[in-house]
Amino acid sequence: MPGLEHLPFAEVWFHEIDDERLREASAAARALGKTGLEVWTTDAKPAVVAFLEDHGYEQVRHYVISELDVAAAPDPPPPAFELVTFAERPDLAHALFDIALESYADQPGRSEQRIESFESWRSWGLDPHPPEAYFIALEEDRVLGYGFLDIDGDAGRNAFMAIARAERGRGVAGAIKRGQIAWAKAQGLRTLRTANETRLEGLLAFNRRLGYRTLYIEIVLRGPLAA
Repeated sequence: MPGLEHLPFAEVWFHEIDDERLREASAAARALGKTGLEVWTTDAKPAVVAFLEDHGYEQVRHYVISELDVAAAPDPPPPAFELVTFAERPDLAHALFDIALESYADQPGRSEQRIESFESWRSWGLDPHPPEAYFIALEEDRVLGYGFLDIDGDAGRNAFMAIARAERGRGVAGAIKRGQIAWAKAQGLRTLRTANETRLEGLLAFNRRLGYRTLYIEIVLRGPLAA
């Protein structure tokens, strides 16, 4: 993942696993110069987790995957802060970068994440995402935080949200999330899906109040390559 290239792990998804699959993934990781695997699976695949733990892997992160039925969700109240989009304010790119610098590494289990430069971050954290769905919270033209959606047909995904450290606890994230839901309704999106680390208990509770329902849990494990 961006900003984690320096780690000794190659990422891989396993929906099924056995010794041969683990050896194949390990060989591919060695070809990349890695010494371990960061494995993603779900709570629907307990056999994968048990197999890996028997091979020296440990669970390092868990993500709740939840989904909102946009049409059925109540209309959110107006956001408590001014919201603009990056399409409207492309001049705010560097202010967004300043918030990204402190926010990516603040994610639970992501303290190792590094952002090398504005240009690097822009190539994966800004430009690939639809600017009309890239929401920015302002107070007297000061950027408080941002959050963007990724869109696939009539389905949306609440992607990364970042709030300036000094502004956390003021309801900025809630304002952005409500703005995203209002926009999704106006655009006729069918669903919004989000992934939140289980340690973000306040955000998970807020999602439930908005009508998001849990679908499954993603489990991330780290461990050594197979011989």
